[in-house]
Amino acid sequence: MRDSRKKGGGDMTGVMVLADDLSGAAEVAGIVLERTTNLELSLSGVDGLGAAGRLSATVGIVDLDTRSRSTAEAGTRLSAALDAVPTGTRVVVKIDSLLRGHVAATVDVLARRGRVVVAAGHPGLGRVVRDGVLFVNHVPLHRSSVWNAEPGHPPATVRDVVGTAPSVAVPDVTGDRDLDDVVASVADDPDAVLVGSGALAAAVVRTLPAVDAAADTTTHGSSRDVLTVVGTASVGARDQVARLAEDGVPVVSVDAAAIVAGRASTAELESVLARGSAVLTVSGPLDPSASGRLVAALGQFVARVVAGRSVDLALTGGETARAVVDALGITTLRPVGRVHYGAVVLRAPDGRRVVTRPGSFGDRHSLSAIHAHLAGLPVGTVSQS
Repeated sequence: MRDSRKKGGGDMTGVMVLADDLSGAAEVAGIVLERTTNLELSLSGVDGLGAAGRLSATVGIVDLDTRSRSTAEAGTRLSAALDAVPTGTRVVVKIDSLLRGHVAATVDVLARRGRVVVAAGHPGLGRVVRDGVLFVNHVPLHRSSVWNAEPGHPPATVRDVVGTAPSVAVPDVTGDRDLDDVVASVADDPDAVLVGSGALAAAVVRTLPAVDAAADTTTHGSSRDVLTVVGTASVGARDQVARLAEDGVPVVSVDAAAIVAGRASTAELESVLARGSAVLTVSGPLDPSASGRLVAALGQFVARVVAGRSVDLALTGGETARAVVDALGITTLRPVGRVHYGAVVLRAPDGRRVVTRPGSFGDRHSLSAIHAHLAGLPVGTVSQS
């Protein structure tokens, strides 16, 4: 049991959000930016976010990068992060709103330490919990198709994932008021850990004073070519790519097996980028068990193409985003704005802008809006010269 956290309500000095992938961490950063710019996003753990046992920002966000790792490693990374959290900090563990990833292992680690409240779902995205069942647009998760690209089968209930330990509560979540009630229920217990989606993080953020909300969340940046990398297999993402292609942005598709084997040529994509913006997608069948190798290889592929090139990046899917950022040697990202919910603009040390977005987020116009924001163009404008 971590002993650096002390009991006593009213002593909270900040919020620490531990996310399992980069797009989830960025999603939370976008939420926080609506309230305050006093936040930090770390790609290298909790230790860099504070000194002398305190956070250096009102909200610290850490990408633990555990989604594609083994269950054991995910648990080890979470435990190490929890041990490093400063005293008196409210901990929120950000999980996927569709219960993908190492949710069971995450809650198991937390439950061994104390009280846990798992407020799953994301009402604003049509993902609600009723009688312990997660519904996606009125369809029970286990009867939906949203896990088609995942190994295994979706759970019938949230309890099927998080277990029945008495220290773990699983309230129903049908709207933001339920999430506000969850946050209020732990106000006098600084050791309680909240687990949920970006919507739960938003409820925590709503309790913070609005001191200097970001002013640049909807403005266009300076004109620059954009590489959009689609690292998700969702049907919605395919439709979004088609919409972006209608704007005149060329789509380059690379065979998944060739990427994994290191045989994929960068020539076509480099040629397209020499003339303007481009979209990179992955085609061909691939065993879901090889998805981790594909993501890592895709990151290296993109890095070879854009290293030394003045191009901004739009990255869908948290694993893909982290793989690309790591391959480019980027260790810090500064949240600076938001295109739409979940699509967050981050600034790299070299000045490159990176927009990350969870793969399952956004309507048909999402990628078009992201591209237009980065390219400094009205939505729907053809960007090629």
